Amino acid sequence: MERTAMIQVLGAVAYGEWKAYEGAKAKAAEATTEADRKAYRKIAAEELRHHKGFVARLEAMGADPDRAMAPYREPLDRYHGRSPSDPVEDAMFGYLGEGVADDLLRWLRKVVDADTAAFIDAVMEDEAEHEARAAAELRELLASTPGGRSTARRAARTMHGHMIGSGAAGNPLPFAAFLRLGRPHELVAAVVGGQIRRLRTVLA
Repeated sequence: MERTAMIQVLGAVAYGEWKAYEGAKAKAAEATTEADRKAYRKIAAEELRHHKGFVARLEAMGADPDRAMAPYREPLDRYHGRSPSDPVEDAMFGYLGEGVADDLLRWLRKVVDADTAAFIDAVMEDEAEHEARAAAELRELLASTPGGRSTARRAARTMHGHMIGSGAAGNPLPFAAFLRLGRPHELVAAVVGGQIRRLRTVLA
């Protein structure tokens, strides 16, 4: 594997987990029921643990975590900083975003060292629960929202456009590390295929 590419990818993932932590923490603060508040606090704690774990992997490689995360701060802040136009869009962004993260981690564990792969296995157990919750919330919302599926389809197109635009608006070169790290065709197939599968699942 290419060491520089590995450091860059782990930096991107580490900062992505930080943004997930911030998002879950905000959801907990906005929750209207104690059950939801507890659920999002648990998710926030898990995302923070994931962030710290990837930072630890970077440190074990002799890398500076802040420097590794730096190229991804602006695009990920831009992506996560968008205010949803309605609850369905918010739920769709959350569901599809969880899906991208899950598929990315499945690919990543194939191209990293054994210790990092073992840590990713633990992360994926938590992320599976997070995605299941996001899917359940979206399905519940679609069932109670008139024209919800049409709104959800538009939201999915908006999410994909915003995700691509957020990465391309600044310097897209750091994201090339994902392709340099190995098995790029598997990565693209996993992310694209995962998005199609998830849309079919919730909109069927």
